[in-house]
Amino acid sequence: MTLTVIIVTYNRLPLLPLAIRSVKRQAADLPLPLDILVVDDGSTDGTADWLAAQRQPGLRFVTQPNRGVTAARNAGLQALLAETTFVTFLDSDDISPPQALARQLADLRADPALDLVYGRMTMVDDISPQTLEPAADARRLDLVGIHLSCALFRRALIDRIGPFDPAFRQAEDTDYLLRTFEAGTRFRQTATVCLYYRRHAGNMTKRQEESRRYFALAIHKSLVRRRRDPTIRLDKPCFDIQSLGSTEFW
Repeated sequence: MTLTVIIVTYNRLPLLPLAIRSVKRQAADLPLPLDILVVDDGSTDGTADWLAAQRQPGLRFVTQPNRGVTAARNAGLQALLAETTFVTFLDSDDISPPQALARQLADLRADPALDLVYGRMTMVDDISPQTLEPAADARRLDLVGIHLSCALFRRALIDRIGPFDPAFRQAEDTDYLLRTFEAGTRFRQTATVCLYYRRHAGNMTKRQEESRRYFALAIHKSLVRRRRDPTIRLDKPCFDIQSLGSTEFW
């Protein structure tokens, strides 16, 4: 039994080591091995060389030509270990809070009937590189967001849902989560903060027009699936949609 964290990265070398450190510091809290899998999506900033020079136990990586975040996430799924039984995701510019993985894992293992646990996220505009915590003067918003890092999946559920849809350049996580919750997934929503989501100038979600277009595509595809098959029931967490909308001013 192993817990794998898939970290997709593209030209984020200044931030990638912080993301890895935020995960690695939690290894001692876990009752099973921790596998950190970095997928480098054709970075041109020396990321591949930096990864190749690392000798950190439990850290491995794969590289591919730049094909976008969806293809990179799928490469991560294809590279899962045979012994991986639990899976989550972290973007290379974000931070996994202390003990988040242990708390999620405990919630999931406490009920063998559950396929997934889904927690909260904190959006923040400044994270200390020393403590990996939101800076004292940072703007922050705690909410139930639509983000893969809020979810800890059983491997069996990942195998059942299948790969990410290559039609998406953004909002691939929204589409994946919608498909997950349409599939009769047995889940529990928890109060655990599972993600410090870093807002910064290079954030993909700053491209608001493109982001909205792909988000709308995810909703459209979900509606089409449910129209074709009326037995599909969308069991989803209570996302803080109003709070998500208020983050645009950031």
